[in-house]
Amino acid sequence: MERSDAVRDGMLAFYERFSAGDAEAFANGIATCDGVSVIGSGPGEGHGDRDSWLHAYATQIGAMGIRLEGGDDPVGYEEGTVGFGTDTPRFVLQDGSYVPTRMTAVLRQEGGEWKIVHLHFSVGVGDEDAVQSPD
Repeated sequence: MERSDAVRDGMLAFYERFSAGDAEAFANGIATCDGVSVIGSGPGEGHGDRDSWLHAYATQIGAMGIRLEGGDDPVGYEEGTVGFGTDTPRFVLQDGSYVPTRMTAVLRQEGGEWKIVHLHFSVGVGDEDAVQSPD
């Protein structure tokens, strides 16, 4: 794998598409191959395929006015037509409050553009807060 500004730029382009609230533009940034998925930070936040993710964006997420802003040092790596990236973006709500996250992304080159195949967001929580007692 080699460090890749193009993959990093693909992630940043995704942030712009997500933030625009435009379902068609959002869809254009998502790969069309099998395996497209996203895992959010909350319980049950995951869309199992491209169609369900696009539907959720078009009917709920896109209209909420949430922006996705990149972190201080997003990085990308590529090998052939596949790449991955990491970042610490934040979801900014309409009132200016935000949720800081950690993200890993898998991207694929389609039609000369790096598009999202998979995203995984997490919210940093200390181990002492994450440990749960057995039921």
